[in-house]
Amino acid sequence: MYSVTPKKQSRLTGLICAACFICGLGLFVASIGKSEIPYATLAAQLAGVLCLVAGIYLYTKYFAHQFTYAVQPGGVFDANGDEIYDLVVTDTVGGRRRRVVCRIALRDILQVDARPARATKKNGYAKIEAPGEDGGQVFSYCADMIPGKILAVYDRDGNAVLLTFDQGLYEILSKKH
Repeated sequence: MYSVTPKKQSRLTGLICAACFICGLGLFVASIGKSEIPYATLAAQLAGVLCLVAGIYLYTKYFAHQFTYAVQPGGVFDANGDEIYDLVVTDTVGGRRRRVVCRIALRDILQVDARPARATKKNGYAKIEAPGEDGGQVFSYCADMIPGKILAVYDRDGNAVLLTFDQGLYEILSKKH
């Protein structure tokens, strides 16, 4: 029925990832020379490894993964014979491997909020938490590390699912639940 693959909204994630790689390599190059301070070479190399690990983590989490949000028939019918539609989030890794990471029936969605990702006193939003009393979780399937605007989808199980904002998806989800 509806499918969208959100694009990156900001360059911040790419800049942080590149800075981690450059900083890590720079620390390794700087540690090659003879050091007057004991353990300075070891400390620089350790910091370099930590920067490279952070860069690899950011790359694999935000650049190697691509999420697709779809509202599609779920293959299940209710008592009236109407087909139940699902919100399906598919994760594509490296352009090849695809797997469904989230599936919520539209009838199980309690609330949909379009809001800024960060909660500040200025914008008046609270921190996003799962509303479930029995320990619901917050799942983030956003295209960016810090997106500008998100969709917060709350389900009956007490979980919150965060998606990169898309106007068409917001209209469908806010009408269907």
